[in-house]
Amino acid sequence: MNSRVNTKGFTLIELLIVVAIVAITTTLAYPSYQRYIQDGHRSDAQQAMLQTAAILERVYSRNGGYPDSDQFNDLPNSAVYDFTYRHTNKPAGAANFRSLGFVLTARPKTGSVQATDRCADLSIDQAGQTTASGNGNDCWK
Repeated sequence: MNSRVNTKGFTLIELLIVVAIVAITTTLAYPSYQRYIQDGHRSDAQQAMLQTAAILERVYSRNGGYPDSDQFNDLPNSAVYDFTYRHTNKPAGAANFRSLGFVLTARPKTGSVQATDRCADLSIDQAGQTTASGNGNDCWK
């Protein structure tokens, strides 16, 4: 008689080691992946803001002033990559009803992936000056 037992498969220890390796790899990779997603969404929001600024500049060149915030409806869709967009005017003074400037701001939506983005609010004005309210140094690339 042959007393040799032919077993196939993995032992419990081997499976636990594989699960531990996968868990450690996932734990290390997820924050990097989340930053990658945030960078992509931020870049898309910046592109949308630059396109909107170009529209405002065309309005300025045709009309000699920027439209008021309540008259301008060409803001990017607020569903675009977890940001809400706002257009504010820099007032021209009592003698002139047209605005002399604008500021476009993209604010991360609460509860979204972007809510923890290091750059926080992104802004651009009529002079092309870009700012970020967060602590990132390279928010506008």
